[in-house]
Amino acid sequence: MLSNDINKVIKMVVTLMIYTLSLINACLYSQQDQNDLVNKNNPINNGVDSLSQKTLKELESSYHSSNDFILSNLYAKKYLEKAKKEKDTIAMAKGYSFLGILQEKRMDVRYFDSAIYLTKNIKHKYYPISPYVRKGVVYYFHKEYSKALDNYLIALEYAQNNNNVRYQMAIKHNIALLKKELGNKMEAIVMFKENLKDTSINKFVDAKLLNLYGVADSFNKMKMPDSAKSYIKKGLDKSIHFENLPFYTNFLLLSGANNNLLGNYQQALDSLYKAMNQNTDLVYSDKNEPIIYLQLAKALLKTNRETKAIEYLKKVDSITNASNYDIEKKEAFDLLIRYYKESGDLENQLRITSKLIEMDTLFNKKNTDVKSDILKKYELSQLISSKENIITQIKRQKDQSTKNLYFVTSIAIILTMILFGYYRKQKKYKQRFEELYQKQITHKKNVDQSVSKEKIALNIPEESVKDILVKLEVFENEMGFLEADLSINSLAKRFGTNSKYLSKIINMYKKKSFNHYINGLRIDQSIIRLKTDSKFRNYTIKAIAREVGFNTTDTFSKAFKKQHGIHPSYFIKELEKQLNIS
Repeated sequence: MLSNDINKVIKMVVTLMIYTLSLINACLYSQQDQNDLVNKNNPINNGVDSLSQKTLKELESSYHSSNDFILSNLYAKKYLEKAKKEKDTIAMAKGYSFLGILQEKRMDVRYFDSAIYLTKNIKHKYYPISPYVRKGVVYYFHKEYSKALDNYLIALEYAQNNNNVRYQMAIKHNIALLKKELGNKMEAIVMFKENLKDTSINKFVDAKLLNLYGVADSFNKMKMPDSAKSYIKKGLDKSIHFENLPFYTNFLLLSGANNNLLGNYQQALDSLYKAMNQNTDLVYSDKNEPIIYLQLAKALLKTNRETKAIEYLKKVDSITNASNYDIEKKEAFDLLIRYYKESGDLENQLRITSKLIEMDTLFNKKNTDVKSDILKKYELSQLISSKENIITQIKRQKDQSTKNLYFVTSIAIILTMILFGYYRKQKKYKQRFEELYQKQITHKKNVDQSVSKEKIALNIPEESVKDILVKLEVFENEMGFLEADLSINSLAKRFGTNSKYLSKIINMYKKKSFNHYINGLRIDQSIIRLKTDSKFRNYTIKAIAREVGFNTTDTFSKAFKKQHGIHPSYFIKELEKQLNIS
């Protein structure tokens, strides 16, 4: 848990890097030039109508140099309006991107979609790469990891086709962050290190610092502080050398967490206090604040300064709600619950426990990939159990009347109903597994290939029907359905017919659509192999899906569940039990 507290910082730093990358085709100005532009271009000083006289380049410069949301929005809208008048496609895409950046906190990606629509068929160095990356970052910050990955992968393909090295590096870094977020920290470290080995990274200081941070933070989260330490030192040295205050502050935070892991609590406090005293405008204090407070509290508790530690934990509580809660902050609430419990403060213990249950429940609903369902249910049930125990204690202290008994009884009934529903569901799954386990799956031959009166409605020559049915039988026996990119058009071409004939015959004789027919064969083959191949059972669900022709794990799992009523992971687990018993 200690090593999880810095993850939020990486998210902040990624924003900085991606923001820079999305604007790398913008003109660069000195600080004095930017200040002059702000004063010169401020529509409040000169009148909104003055914006209509400005060129696209001037409006873009005003947008970048403005720190005011209202002004930035005005510049972006005027930029887009002028781009439309001039019918400049890239400028229009850039204008939509400017507006999208201003709406990122609201998880509004419509402007980025507009930019993508305009440029998806145009070969350009930055478009549609930039809006795809931006969409990915928005989804990442809002914990929509699957959508984030989809957009990163599309952007990476465009970046590779356009030979945009900087974007390739940034996108790979973001994908590594996703891996780290989903628990694949070693895989993330490999990707961060690959970026660091790329010689072109020397051109981009921010990219180098980000990947140093990614490696160090991953090692911290794996409880390997010794491995993280050298990367933290490199990050601190480079951020000082290049006078990059935001990165320097973030590496100070990471150093504080690292020293907490190593047991160097005074050194941890030194780094964290130093980070807290940096210029807050430059280090995104709203994002770093709870992380600093939690790490300070942990170091203070270890050095017997509980009163001060609790003050910082209370600050975390005061600035955390369901909208900004994440798993890194959970430890602060766990520590507060323990403190209130030991202090006998049942009211605050109940308040914090209830708040944590609410936030954790909402967080888990949104982040199904972070932990297994079993672990989530276990943790939540423990919290609920703790909450009910506290309620019971308070009730006994305040009112020993029969209302207390009624309340407890009601809770027991509800829990019993929940448990009953859970066990019924498990029993149904077990029954479906048994049926599937006993079922003998074979690829059946076509029994009746004659053309009945009913089948005359196909309006296909009888010889063509028989020919396609024979080819389908060969196709099944030779397991042609295992090909990953199989489509009805490609199969029809292989059979020497057209997709319309093939679709009608499959619908009539297989009683399924083409996709359901292919998916059914693939699912059946996966079950056969799982039953007979012990090595295959040890594959990941992703690997199993690919082996039988599915391009994604999600498509495989949904098809398996739809066909047999249980998930493949459940089937494999129960199959192992059954085979061990046998």
